[in-house]
Amino acid sequence: MRARIVTFYSYKGGTGRTMALANAAWILASRGKRVLVVDWDLEAPGLHRYFHPFLPDSELRSSPGIMDLVWEFATAATDPATPDGPDWHEPLAAIQPYAVSVEHDFAEPGSIDLVPAGRQDDLYSTLVATFDWNNFYERLGGGGFIEALKRSMREHYDYVLIDSRTGLSDTAGICTVQLPDILVNCFTLSSQAIDGAEAVAASVHRQRAGNQLRMFPVPMRVDDGEAERLEQGRRYARAKFGRYLSHVPDPEAYWGAVEVPYQPSYAYEEILATVRDEPLRPASMLAASERLVAHLSDQEVTQVRPLEEQERRGLLRQFMRNVPLEPTGPAPSGPGRPGRRVFITYAYDSPDHFEAVRELWFLLRGYGIDARLDLPPGQRQEDWPRWQREQLLGAELVLPVSSPSYRSLPDDEATQLRDVFYAYPDRFLPVTLPDGSPDGLPEFLVPPPRRAEAAALTAEGVGAVAEVINRRAVTEKAVLVLPPIDEEPHRGPSPLDPELLRAADALALAVQRNLLWELARGDIDDRRPLPLRWSLSRRMVSRSDPGRMPMTYGDLLSQPRSLFDSVPDGRLVLLGPAGSGKTTAAYRLAASLLETRTPDERFLVPVMLSLVSWDPRDRTLAGWIMDHLRREYPALSTQLQWATLSLLVHGGWILPFLDGLDELPPETRALAIEALNHSSGTPYVLTSRTDEYEEVIRQGGRPLRGATVLELEPLRTADAFRYLQQDLLPGDRRWNPVFDFLQDRPSHPLTKVLSTPFMLRMAREVYRDPSTDPLDLLEFTDRDRLRQHLLDGFIPSVYRAIDPRRTPPAKARRWLTFLAGHMNRLQTRDFAWWELHRVYGSLALRLRLGSVALVLTTPLLSLALSLKGGSRIFFLTVAGVFLALVVLATRRSPQPRVLSLPRRRRSRRSTDALSPRRSLRLDFRSAMLPPVLVGVATMAAFAPTTWNPLVWLPACLFTAVPASALMLRGRASPRYYVVAGWLALTGRGPRRLMRFLEEAHALGVLRRSGSVYQFRHADLQEVLATPERPEDHQ
Repeated sequence: MRARIVTFYSYKGGTGRTMALANAAWILASRGKRVLVVDWDLEAPGLHRYFHPFLPDSELRSSPGIMDLVWEFATAATDPATPDGPDWHEPLAAIQPYAVSVEHDFAEPGSIDLVPAGRQDDLYSTLVATFDWNNFYERLGGGGFIEALKRSMREHYDYVLIDSRTGLSDTAGICTVQLPDILVNCFTLSSQAIDGAEAVAASVHRQRAGNQLRMFPVPMRVDDGEAERLEQGRRYARAKFGRYLSHVPDPEAYWGAVEVPYQPSYAYEEILATVRDEPLRPASMLAASERLVAHLSDQEVTQVRPLEEQERRGLLRQFMRNVPLEPTGPAPSGPGRPGRRVFITYAYDSPDHFEAVRELWFLLRGYGIDARLDLPPGQRQEDWPRWQREQLLGAELVLPVSSPSYRSLPDDEATQLRDVFYAYPDRFLPVTLPDGSPDGLPEFLVPPPRRAEAAALTAEGVGAVAEVINRRAVTEKAVLVLPPIDEEPHRGPSPLDPELLRAADALALAVQRNLLWELARGDIDDRRPLPLRWSLSRRMVSRSDPGRMPMTYGDLLSQPRSLFDSVPDGRLVLLGPAGSGKTTAAYRLAASLLETRTPDERFLVPVMLSLVSWDPRDRTLAGWIMDHLRREYPALSTQLQWATLSLLVHGGWILPFLDGLDELPPETRALAIEALNHSSGTPYVLTSRTDEYEEVIRQGGRPLRGATVLELEPLRTADAFRYLQQDLLPGDRRWNPVFDFLQDRPSHPLTKVLSTPFMLRMAREVYRDPSTDPLDLLEFTDRDRLRQHLLDGFIPSVYRAIDPRRTPPAKARRWLTFLAGHMNRLQTRDFAWWELHRVYGSLALRLRLGSVALVLTTPLLSLALSLKGGSRIFFLTVAGVFLALVVLATRRSPQPRVLSLPRRRRSRRSTDALSPRRSLRLDFRSAMLPPVLVGVATMAAFAPTTWNPLVWLPACLFTAVPASALMLRGRASPRYYVVAGWLALTGRGPRRLMRFLEEAHALGVLRRSGSVYQFRHADLQEVLATPERPEDHQ
């Protein structure tokens, strides 16, 4: 079906035009239509208010829109450098960069994207007032641009709904004449409104000439309070607009169907009728909107897909202004006390068992108890686990009903119930039904400490259960772990000192440049990034208190600064399974904190740190951070001096982002937790896989002191579909049948695999080529084999030979496999170039370094062999000493050194973090300085006695070259070049290793952390490091 562009217009304001458009958009999207809504009411934009609970930027402070679009076109049209081709404006007319997604899960592939009027900042009114629409059309060729804009809209959406300016204006003419296929002409039943709307209708039909549109006149705000006057208005409207309904099969029936009633309750806030009204109410605003949509869609869409009552009420609360949240603590006692809120949970066993549980719920509500029932299969939506968690945590009492199938619950469902029980054991009151047994309760509740029994499923039979509930005192004891040690108040930055403020700002700028550079690479820089939804953890290893944390769930991409500011003690733990986006979340949070810092005020400087390089037995947390800053920002360290840098770290100016607790060995994890608990209130952000974090806390018996623990939520199927569709070519619908299948089979392993950002990116890269078919993924019935399939295909897909200079996929995989294996043998996630020599054992390394030293000392050996007597013995002895020093006294792991540049030669960015290549070059420069100085000293020694080059030049070479060989003994960069060259000669590594690593980083395979590289995803390192098994590829 060709996409339809529908303009909603009204001659006068206050008709309810914008609300009618918003309702129509929701109804269409709920039935799987891709809908674009455009706010072209530039002078008084307000369409976004109907979707504000679902918009990340609800006030549109930073969201561009129509005014930005036309200004960019006008600027390009007046720029002499703009190409003169006929299609030069096509890229500028792309609508999707200005579209903001309404974040709600509609029936696939349904969606609503909003193009606002423009950024609602201080400049908006000026942009609107100064834009010359006559010049836009007459001199700049605006008509062709609008036609290109129409094509862009049709390409990506099924329906485009435009909210037009009222009255007669240039922008109203664009919306009513040039853009639409259908015009919805809204009017109230006053004579002025009817006459004005009819005049516009006549004008539109004259201007459209041989390309007539369809018009639907719609009476709005129809009040039946004055029956006689109402009927007069109806007759007058039909007389005026009846001639425009020749395209309607039954014009008489049409008028009665599309009237939109006046309902005073909609006058107080912008709210969708699809949320406020219950379905199947013929006289409601929702029913009128459904009838209008039926006409607009030629009866293809006639009803909204109804919301679950619980979800509808939740959305309704989000629309209300200043509505207090429902209390979650114990209710007050005494007369008039509201019913105790309880949540009934069970394991679905059979229809009969479910009916019994539902009957218990119904009877308890009859006793005035606010009983809520867990959803049965079939009613569970994709976000059901999150909804269940909210119910478990919000209830005063949780009633697990004895169910035969409890012991076979899925792991994630059983874990959620068990974790809430461990956190709040006193909230649980097990219930057995008639003929039930306590053996049907979960294992962690057997034997139950207390239990209520329903004698019969009658009002009298459940009376005893209701009595226990109503007199039960709730105590909110926390977890089975010990209280944290010696609580201390949170300590922020030390008192403001101008020197420290300047130092912190210099460090912040260096960190920010490095962060932004890293964010601009790989999967972190998606145009429409995946949501990073989180919820407050209630596991037994967490002491997160909802009373202190104002938010219990959200999206980290939406106002990350507000999230961190709401953390009570400044200590945040991000948990999630492998590939869930923990590191991405940390990077985005750090970047946001830096972007929002206030000049001339003290602030915390985020510093990204990979925990795998910390051993608490060797270094304190502050000492380790100091080592990191000195290594990664050597010029900055020199500029600030050691004392100032130490004050920054010890004075609380640093916010360490500690990434990857799970990557430490188990015994080191426990030491790290203990060190963090003794870190005197230092704020931090810590990331870890959930299982490893839970294990180390359980074993230690103490949670992290003052830490707020958040868990990243799995991605929803709709998120995955939107992500995979965003970079496809127009008309490429290969993923559509896959997600159609997953909608009907949500338990398929692919649903779980695509619920993490990492595996979703794997799928996008592996199936980016239009010749591939993602339907192959549905043939896998095992989650592990499916993951292996995607991981195996990732390297060939990103290294496909688009650029002839790019490394061939086969070689890239071989070298990356070698790199991953090397890192696994060292038990690290960091590839440091100065550790490359550890691919060889001690003897093998010494032999290779010795062979290179032998080549370097060849001039000295040649001289010795050409001499006789004592001179020959002397020079052979000197050469032998050099070789022995290199081979026998080689340092095992020299650290890189930096030769500081003079202050006047430092560039503006010399304070940035060292890249691996720059670190290597600086170390090599430092290593070559001694041989050069030896040669210069030798030349200076011979200069007073002779100027004959045949004398002093060999002398310089015979001293400088062996000194160079000695650099192999204790310097990092010379031995790196030796080992890298040896690997290239044997085919185990590329000829130019550093260039290959930079290429892998640019392709998103590796991540850079200062002067070391890491695999962007730990799972990829594990897969590459594991020897291939034939069955993996069958």
